[in-house]
Amino acid sequence: MAKTPKSGRCVHCLQNVDNLTRDHVFPSAWYPDTTPENLQRWTIPSCKKCNEEYGRLEEDLLLRLGMCIDPEDAKSSGITDKVLRSIDPDYANDRTEKQTRERKRNKIKKEIVKWEAIPPIGLHPNFGVQKNVYYPEYLSIPISADKLERLCHKIVRGLTYFVDQTFIESDFEIQFFTIDDKAAQTILKKYQEHLETYDRPGIKVVRAMTSDNPDAGFYAIEIWGRLKMYAVIKPKKLSY
Repeated sequence: MAKTPKSGRCVHCLQNVDNLTRDHVFPSAWYPDTTPENLQRWTIPSCKKCNEEYGRLEEDLLLRLGMCIDPEDAKSSGITDKVLRSIDPDYANDRTEKQTRERKRNKIKKEIVKWEAIPPIGLHPNFGVQKNVYYPEYLSIPISADKLERLCHKIVRGLTYFVDQTFIESDFEIQFFTIDDKAAQTILKKYQEHLETYDRPGIKVVRAMTSDNPDAGFYAIEIWGRLKMYAVIKPKKLSY
């Protein structure tokens, strides 16, 4: 007999639905090749709509970010190869999939920008020129700031539920920001006595919950040792 879809509340949209699915806090395709097969992966309840929307968002971000990381780095082992295969028609199983891969590849190629020199603005922290690497030319690819923010929100909401079994309710807001490593260390030092670290292959999250409000806190997210995002959860200001 088919299982009856589980009803309950979605971590993302906070709606009660009759078709809950399990969503990965850290996208399953983003785990490096070094991930043990028996590793427990963080999953949370999500409605089908949110799960599918985040799936498309994560696929697009993976394609772009995967081209901007070091393929030799153990923290992101296999990610770049996986991305390149996903847009290689030679790996397609049928004609339809081949056409889909070709469209994705052509779209990405059209968006790549060549520079004679590194632009002074617009680079995400830790994604600039790598030391001791010779660059015959500089290439960049656009990445949606909105999608990065949504990914950050998803991870914050997901980990909060996974660890505390609580939802970030609508009277709280998540503020997303990116800063360089030096500025981040200043913030982390401030919360040093309250830090909690959650580590999985490919992702590390450090959070500090405030003592005066257990629902508010600071999150530092690090993916593949390169992509770093930060978030603050705090009560929304009341408007009268």
